[in-house]
Amino acid sequence: MLVLELPRLKTVWKAATKKRSLAKTKKSRELKAKTPNDCPYCGKGEHKENIPPPDPSLIPYSETKSKRGRKKKICTNKYFCSNPLCYYYQVTDERIHALIGYGAHGKHDERIPDLYCQCCKTKFTVRKWTLLYRLKTLSKIIFLAMNLLVLGIDVSALQEALGIQESTLRTWLTRSGVQSRKLHEHFFRDLSLGHIQLDELWANVKEKGQVLWVWTVCEAKTKIIPVLQIGARSQQMAYSVVHELKSRMKADCVPVFRTDGLQHYYYALTAHFGEWIVRAGEKKPVWLVLSDFLYAQVIKQQRRFRLVSVEHRLLWGSVEEYRSRLKSNGLSGNINTSFIERVNLTIRQSISKLTRRTWGPAQYPSELEDHLYWWLAYYHFARPHESLRVRLEEPVQRKGKQRPRLYQKMTPAMAAGLTSRRWSVKELISYPLQ
Repeated sequence: MLVLELPRLKTVWKAATKKRSLAKTKKSRELKAKTPNDCPYCGKGEHKENIPPPDPSLIPYSETKSKRGRKKKICTNKYFCSNPLCYYYQVTDERIHALIGYGAHGKHDERIPDLYCQCCKTKFTVRKWTLLYRLKTLSKIIFLAMNLLVLGIDVSALQEALGIQESTLRTWLTRSGVQSRKLHEHFFRDLSLGHIQLDELWANVKEKGQVLWVWTVCEAKTKIIPVLQIGARSQQMAYSVVHELKSRMKADCVPVFRTDGLQHYYYALTAHFGEWIVRAGEKKPVWLVLSDFLYAQVIKQQRRFRLVSVEHRLLWGSVEEYRSRLKSNGLSGNINTSFIERVNLTIRQSISKLTRRTWGPAQYPSELEDHLYWWLAYYHFARPHESLRVRLEEPVQRKGKQRPRLYQKMTPAMAAGLTSRRWSVKELISYPLQ
């Protein structure tokens, strides 16, 4: 019986090997550009911008009252009147608004200053519209806990070290996530970006065993992260990420793009970076991708956790034009994804819920998103980036026997021109935003 079955086994083996060879030689599917009609977020009002800033032609309050009286000694810059009916509502410039200091309240161990609007007669605390509003814990303890959360310390470890309940720490983290979203929406608008890299980071959530992906967008020169979203690895999420990126950029800005081998990026990018053109002899407009649009992919093959090969694919544009655009932005001109991969490593090291083989992943997607946004605010405004430091023209002398300071530390927000100095954790938490 075994001798009779051998020819049949040989024919089955030949058919299987023939199918494998045909699968290897099968041509790859040709990619076709998409239009904004394919994006579920275009034309529906998603990712709306914040309320526009107040009219700069407002009459300063100092010009509407008598010049007599005591001069203002307390700095009220960045604060604004919280009354929507006030003439100086949301005006943060102390040279224009009518805010003055109005004493303080609280216990003797920590006094909280109050402000008073002379125009609408409204009194409120400086903690209004901040994370610290109506919290009874000392602010220095909150600053310490929130600082440790963005350095990779787990919530359970903070509970043991600081003696604060885990539910309280999670409440602070939720508030910080809301505050950081407002800060991100306030500053990251009308960006001028040169080279963009996109990637996804695997994440695990305890709720129903969900497997999510952290979609990150990084600018290679300034190292800013204009977009950070959590969701499935699907075409709809790719549309959402690119749609938000497009809404945060200037209208005429067309950066150079680089991603991994995920094909969802191609359809999402071509649907947002183009224009409708009516050709001669045709009635309906045709969607054409912009001539300045350049897009490349870096596909890495791994075997047993080791890199085997790297393939570069230029899906739109020429290699010479791509390299020249990179060099014009101050980069080396090499096609790689090193910047976004380094950002992914920084995220994993800084957020305990994304650590590999951890016992404490996030309970819910919203909890992970709050932690990510709080880290994003710290990364942009408070954490200096080593590759962004600038050499000083003249060394700054220090006290004692210390060596003179040769470099100035820079944060991604400073490199992008969003701020002129490095912020502290206290400033991030106490920055008022409605």
